[in-house]
Amino acid sequence: MQQTFYDFSAFDLLKDKKPLLVCDRVFDSFEIEFPGEAVRFSAFTSNPIYEDVMAGVEVLRENECDFIVAVGGGSSIDTAKSIKYYSRLDLPIMAVPTTSGTGSEATHFAVIYRDGKKLSVAGDHLLPEYVILQAELLKTLPLYQKKCTMLDALCQAIESWWSKRASEESIRYSKEAIRLILGHMESYLRNEAEGNAKMLLAANFAGKAINITTTTAPHAMSYKLTSLYRLPHGHAVAICLPKVWRYMGNFDDIAHALGKRNHEEAISFFEDLLQKLEIRPPQDVNADDVEVLTDSVDPERLSNNPMQPDRETIRSLYKEILGV
Repeated sequence: MQQTFYDFSAFDLLKDKKPLLVCDRVFDSFEIEFPGEAVRFSAFTSNPIYEDVMAGVEVLRENECDFIVAVGGGSSIDTAKSIKYYSRLDLPIMAVPTTSGTGSEATHFAVIYRDGKKLSVAGDHLLPEYVILQAELLKTLPLYQKKCTMLDALCQAIESWWSKRASEESIRYSKEAIRLILGHMESYLRNEAEGNAKMLLAANFAGKAINITTTTAPHAMSYKLTSLYRLPHGHAVAICLPKVWRYMGNFDDIAHALGKRNHEEAISFFEDLLQKLEIRPPQDVNADDVEVLTDSVDPERLSNNPMQPDRETIRSLYKEILGV
C-alpha cells in the first residue's frame, strides 16, 4: 500500500537504513537532510539509458543499500525504479518528485532508453511504497521545464480518459487532474505556492490514472521525438496530442472537462495553449526524419489507443506534427 506524505516526516523511515539516493544535479539546492548515511547516484541523463541504470545497480550492490530514495523529476524516479527492477532485490522505494508532470511516483512502470529506443519496465513491486509531495521543491524549477511537465500531466489525463482500458476509477483521477491543472495553471506558472501545490497534486492524480490504463498514441509517437530532437518528454507528447485527437475526433466528454462544448473546440484550445506557452515543433528537421519517426512507432504500443492508425496515417500525423 502506497503512503503519501506532504512534508519530510517520511524521512524518519530512513533511520538505521542505508539508502541509495538517486538524484539529479540540482539536488544540493534543496538542502535536504537525511537522518543517516546515504549513497548518492547521479550518473544518469535527463532521458536515462539502460547503461546508466546498470551502473546504478552496481553502486547499489557494492554498497549493500537496503532502501532507494528518488529525489527529482521523472528521470530520477524512473531510474530508481529501473535500478530496483534490474537489481532483482526486494527493497522499498521512496519517491520525492521535484517536478509536477510525470506522475512517476504514482505508477508501477518506468521508461528508459536502449540504443535510442524506448524500453519499458513494469511490475507491481515498482510502485513506490512512500511518496513525499512537497510543493516547496518546485520553486527553483525553470519556467520551460514547468511548462513541459504540466503539459505531460495534462496529456496523461486526457489519454488515460480515452484509453481502451479506462475505468470509472481512472476517469475520476483524470477529471480531477484536469480540474486542478486548469484551475491553477496561471498561479503555477507564476511560481506561487498554491499553484505549485495544486499542480503537484494534479500530476499525482494523472499518474494514478495512467497507472491503471497506461498511455496511448500521443505518448507512443513522442518517444522518438524526444531522442531525435532532444525535446523534453512533455514537450514532445504535447505537440503530438492535438494532431492525434483531431484524427480520432469524438470524446466530447473530455472536451466538457476542459470547459469546451465539443472536441473541435477542445483541440483548438489545446493548440492555442501550446502557442501561448511557446511550445513549438522542432526546427532542425531533416528530409528523412518523417520516415525515421514513422518506423520508430511500435504497433503494440498503439494497442491501447481507441483507434488504430496504420503506417500511412502515422506518417501523415508526423508531417502535421513537424509542419513539413
